[in-house]
Amino acid sequence: MAHRAILIGLKPVCTCNQVIRLQDHLGGTARSLWRRPGSFESRKARTKRLTRHLSVQPMQAAQTGTSEQQDYEAFDQHQSSAARVEIAEEARTLLEVARIGTLSTVASDGAASGFPSGSVVEYAPDDKGRPIFMLSSISPHTKHLRKDSRCSLTVLGPAFRDLADARVSLTGHARAMPQDREDAVKLMYKSKNPESFWADFGDFKPFYMEEVVAVHFNGGFGRAGRKVTPEEIMSTPADPLVPFASHVVQHMNEDHADSLVAMVKHFTGLTVDKAHLVALDRLGMDCVCIKDKGRMKCRLPYTRSVTTRSELRAVIVEMSKAAQVGVKQWIDG
Repeated sequence: MAHRAILIGLKPVCTCNQVIRLQDHLGGTARSLWRRPGSFESRKARTKRLTRHLSVQPMQAAQTGTSEQQDYEAFDQHQSSAARVEIAEEARTLLEVARIGTLSTVASDGAASGFPSGSVVEYAPDDKGRPIFMLSSISPHTKHLRKDSRCSLTVLGPAFRDLADARVSLTGHARAMPQDREDAVKLMYKSKNPESFWADFGDFKPFYMEEVVAVHFNGGFGRAGRKVTPEEIMSTPADPLVPFASHVVQHMNEDHADSLVAMVKHFTGLTVDKAHLVALDRLGMDCVCIKDKGRMKCRLPYTRSVTTRSELRAVIVEMSKAAQVGVKQWIDG
């Protein structure tokens, strides 16, 4: 079970998420719900302490928590089987939709010589996901790469907030392009970043991580440690919805926020206060939900896979209508 429970007797009263919400509400007081390692406490004393903070009697506490506990268990079960794209495709898509990352190079001068040196840079992925940079000759990382091509690029997922969100790192060699390849590589860069007018400044030259030696992808809590190789990244196309996904995400959040809340309730069984769409792909949508001031991620799979904008619109409309009917029946029932 993804959510650990505090037990009064043998009945679960509140989940880990609920304790976190108690911490937000009560501050340090709620932390006393967790006993220090090695301390001894009788069942009677534990029951008295927990019910004092929860402001209910033991049996009432168990009854109060049962329904919500069941909702969380149903939510966990839904999420564990929710359709997702393969790791290689998710990582490749992340590289395609992002444009900013942290480039780490090997410093070559001063007190930091030999140490990793990080800089925030813009990049453009080629047709295999390998990053292209347009770097100024006066930037420290440019000087570092001219002496040592070893580097890494770390990219964060859309709406990245904390360690529950996705990120990917590529490690390899980024080298300055010979003059006969500069124009072709710069053209690839500008096709992905058309507003980066400064790429035409004479001081900026293209660097290309054509040789990727390692990939590390972390999809967030519960999705870490899954290996993906450079060959898998370079042979896997990005999600087909990439060209218009961000526009659909913005539209849903601005005009259909209530529908997102209804879909979360209908398809996962969990009632939330707010739902914010952060990403979508050919198999489903990724939301961040707010419930009682707590934040959680939610995967909403489509009823069928989609590859075009019209197919995406049709399936979201169908799911939204089904959710509105389902929520109405839940309220009326």
